[in-house]
Amino acid sequence: MEPINFFSLASQQNRWLSVRQSVVAQNVANVNTPGYKALDVEPFEAVLNSTGVEMSKTEAQHMSPVSGAGSDAETEEKGKWQVVHSGNSVSLEEQMLKASEVSGAYARNTGVMKTFHRMLLASSRG
Repeated sequence: MEPINFFSLASQQNRWLSVRQSVVAQNVANVNTPGYKALDVEPFEAVLNSTGVEMSKTEAQHMSPVSGAGSDAETEEKGKWQVVHSGNSVSLEEQMLKASEVSGAYARNTGVMKTFHRMLLASSRG
């Protein structure tokens, strides 16, 4: 098993968040373009799954990793957003929700990175 570089993983998520924010901005910019179809990027979980990083059980007392997105989580089917008569499928409400998700994820990622960095500095000082 190869060691995981936490900062590399966090940077990869930040790059993904940047791409997603660009797509959301492009959708908002084309909200009045007839026939424009709203775009989105694949979820970060799919990107993470392609890297080969996965949880593993290292001690007998540890809980076994669950494949998938949590067995206790209820899945909610996404509702369809309105498509206007011009064929444009961009919903400003949906795009603002996505922009808010990106902002929150970036803030969480940055907070975790800062905390990890402080822990690294504290441990190296002895």
